[in-house]
Amino acid sequence: MPSIVVDMGTLTTEPLVTEKRNAKVKPSLIMVDNVDALADSELTFQDIFNTDASIVAATGAAVAAVAGQVVNRLRINVSMAACVSIRDELEDIKFLGGAQVLREEAGAPALDGGCHVTLGYDLE
Repeated sequence: MPSIVVDMGTLTTEPLVTEKRNAKVKPSLIMVDNVDALADSELTFQDIFNTDASIVAATGAAVAAVAGQVVNRLRINVSMAACVSIRDELEDIKFLGGAQVLREEAGAPALDGGCHVTLGYDLE
């Protein structure tokens, strides 16, 4: 199981896994260490992928390609001075492309180098 650890002090949206051609990213572990953070962390795990141009079979209408399509897959709140580990809740979550995490405070993107996010994953 590969894993990655990022701290949320450089970017408000940190890339976790890049898109893998013909594979889905299946998270097996998410751990958030917010012990040294200066505030509560609102984290949104997002699926980011590119779509190809296609034709809608029923109507024959063309659909344009979209680069950087973002879909929210999971949102968690972690209190200041807390550490959270999630495994069982991830059973139905899959990222079609790459995975990234967005950190917010009170609904606005915010940096905090004391917030560390670990993602363990498998490829399907």
